[in-house]
Amino acid sequence: MEKIIKLQSEQNFAEVANAGAFLNKLIDFNIPGNNGTFDLSKSYINLNMNVPPVDQAQGTVAAVDGALPDDTALFCNEIVLKSGRGTGGDETYLCPCSQIVRNADLFSTNKGMVESIRRVNTLRNVLWNLESDVGQQHDGLDKFGTFQGRRGPGNLTSGLIQNIGFNCRTDGTPVTSLVGQGIGRDFRIPLSDLFGVGNAQWNSDVYGDTRIHLEVEPNLLDIQNLGGDELSSTFPQGGNDVPYAKCIDYTAAQAPVNATIGNQFTPLITVLEYKNGQLDLPFHVGQAVKVVYIVDGAAPAQGNHVIESIELLSAARAAALGFGAAGACLMNTRNSVFTVVAAAGSVITGLEVTALKGLNQQISINRAELVLSNMVGVAGQTPINYRTYTTEEIQGNGLTSVTEQVIIEPACQNLIVASCATSNNPPLKAWENYRIAINNVDQTGNRDVAYNKPLHKDRIMRFFQNRGQNIGNSSLTAIDTVSAQGDTNQQEFYPILETMPITSANKIVNLELQAAGGVESLVFFKEITKSI
Repeated sequence: MEKIIKLQSEQNFAEVANAGAFLNKLIDFNIPGNNGTFDLSKSYINLNMNVPPVDQAQGTVAAVDGALPDDTALFCNEIVLKSGRGTGGDETYLCPCSQIVRNADLFSTNKGMVESIRRVNTLRNVLWNLESDVGQQHDGLDKFGTFQGRRGPGNLTSGLIQNIGFNCRTDGTPVTSLVGQGIGRDFRIPLSDLFGVGNAQWNSDVYGDTRIHLEVEPNLLDIQNLGGDELSSTFPQGGNDVPYAKCIDYTAAQAPVNATIGNQFTPLITVLEYKNGQLDLPFHVGQAVKVVYIVDGAAPAQGNHVIESIELLSAARAAALGFGAAGACLMNTRNSVFTVVAAAGSVITGLEVTALKGLNQQISINRAELVLSNMVGVAGQTPINYRTYTTEEIQGNGLTSVTEQVIIEPACQNLIVASCATSNNPPLKAWENYRIAINNVDQTGNRDVAYNKPLHKDRIMRFFQNRGQNIGNSSLTAIDTVSAQGDTNQQEFYPILETMPITSANKIVNLELQAAGGVESLVFFKEITKSI
């Protein structure tokens, strides 16, 4: 039988702050001893976070967009993780949730220190990008960042909103109780991403109280505003690319005196006709939007509004309204966009709807909890063989050619070297080629290993074969969270992976590295097998 146990962090980790202003950076959990066996492979840490509604007094939108007279509006946001604190550290890429953890310790009362891993964030970035194929990186839930869906560039989906796409009955009557809501989301960190024993069945009767101590980097969290590109983002229709933002025009007869644009009689109706509106529509009920319009050929005007209701038009409804087409989306706003004053009516053209981007928004870390799978009646593993890492970091001081020597433990069977910019986590600092020697024996003869060439990929394949794994992605690219889909959102990263022989004494490893842009930080991860 399996029981699920939740433990709260022993240190207060709940905090609401602007990006980069968090104070709490330590998380501690104590797994109680004498409580049977825990399946750590099914256990994880939850960081529950959300983006709270913005106090209207602080301002919610850019000045160029004016004011928004409704602080209940939803902005489409996602929480992402910046790559670091150094040069280029504001870049964001798809990455596992474990990348927020810098250092991780696991201590057993009965056995002492089990694992202490430094620079977990860099290690997991390297392994995640190589072990996971592109589909898993895009679709996996345990990650920071989002991606461009089928709706085109800029039309992204937030995991922090309970999205209500349509809330109207067949006759067009809105169901006002159906409105989108901001929600908290669990960002899950599997224990197997942090520790080698994270794949084991852990017998607490044998190991006693077990403490997990994490040093995390919440100040790398940031808010990514999604949407706002609906005018430049298009969807094919009738042989043309139609912008999501475009709405139909109104003649003077359709917009007579006292007509209010944005209500059910003269609503905002998209030019685009949707085959699957629930999936493809980039707007939702309760969303803050900017509406641009032109009255009788005058200069364009604009205003900020909240979407009150959305209806997917049927052929019958479009015929009854006298405008719009089947598959088009009809949107009403909470307040009138424009009221016609001309006695003869007004021609309304240039109607465009785009998502507003919020300002002065904060991130709320609501709780940190450890979710444990307790296996009742299971004895657990004894002993446990596990893979762990020792870490060594060396500064290249910007030199274009470096030769570094490190001492490698006898039990080390694999080596990872990450080339990082100073104070950044992913291995994004470019190099051209390297050579590596073990105890003065060159591992590739008289040949350099050039970046992303067959020999480099062969060394990576050897690494995974030595671990008994298949590689998931050999493209050596990380996925940018903000660029358009395709080649432009692929960022090259620069790992070195080598196998190590098991020896009776320490091994001396010499690394020669050439980098035209200079070497900054080299992080060595020495993979060893232990038993407890």
